[in-house]
Amino acid sequence: MDQIMGDSSASGQPQGIVFEYRDTPSGRDPVDVIHLTDSTAVLGNRHVSESEKVLRATRFTRAIKRRNVALVRTITADHVRGSQLSRAEAILDAATVSYITHSAHRPNPHGRESVLIPLGHQRFRFLGYPRGVVHPGRVLFITPDTFHSNYEAALKVFAYADLPGTELRIVGKVPSGLAPSFARTINLNGNKITLLDDTISDAARVKEITRAEIVVVIAPETDEATSTMLLALSLDRPVLVEDTPITRALADEVGNRWVRLHTGRLTAVELEKALAAFAESRPTGRPDLDKRDPDSVSQQFIAAYRSAAESR
Repeated sequence: MDQIMGDSSASGQPQGIVFEYRDTPSGRDPVDVIHLTDSTAVLGNRHVSESEKVLRATRFTRAIKRRNVALVRTITADHVRGSQLSRAEAILDAATVSYITHSAHRPNPHGRESVLIPLGHQRFRFLGYPRGVVHPGRVLFITPDTFHSNYEAALKVFAYADLPGTELRIVGKVPSGLAPSFARTINLNGNKITLLDDTISDAARVKEITRAEIVVVIAPETDEATSTMLLALSLDRPVLVEDTPITRALADEVGNRWVRLHTGRLTAVELEKALAAFAESRPTGRPDLDKRDPDSVSQQFIAAYRSAAESR
């Protein structure tokens, strides 16, 4: 919603358009365009059988066709990872008018054209929120929901690395299956690792990020990683992340002192080297987020919706 609405409530809001936000959109909704940011909103999660997903996809696409509703979809990390469309996804794909991608390095893997709309920054979204005082040497792992399983290895890397004067703060839900592993590592390193195993408010997240010197992001191919990086940069905190085409493009855009890249999966050697380089050349000023102006991003979304509606 933040991406679509922009920031200028007085002058930047689009005219002649009405937004509705729903967890489970219906093909019977009296609308012109439905934008699916995640196909599970229609198909259901991994616990739903494939035959049921096919049934849901069929009902949904038939309904929007009868009502002349244009379907727009976001290309997600899961979409890109899938080497072959499931039957249910193929049904949605055939009914999709246009795709939106947030990175030129994340094209539609099935040959369909997509509209490139970068994610907007959130500098203005959190104006007035209390900020934390920087803790010298604090490194942060943070997620808005549940940590990706790759954070287990990253935690062990931090515990093993030789990082005098550095502490690790972990904020987010630990997957139940990994809770014993996290607990063992943290208990053995209680003097330099602390954990808040919970989902937190936006205000608390702002404080946690601004208390850290640098945010370490694991599994950069995920949508959660992209969101975390942009939030950290919006709050003027640098990130350390694996070198991929997407993260390299982000570093080139905002400044390579703000997006620090390491090669391959994070190791103790890479972590020690990266944090030493960070200590020697800290970023100054602010990251360059001009291309991600929220109002400009909002207008790009609106243009994509209008084009989809006109193509019906």
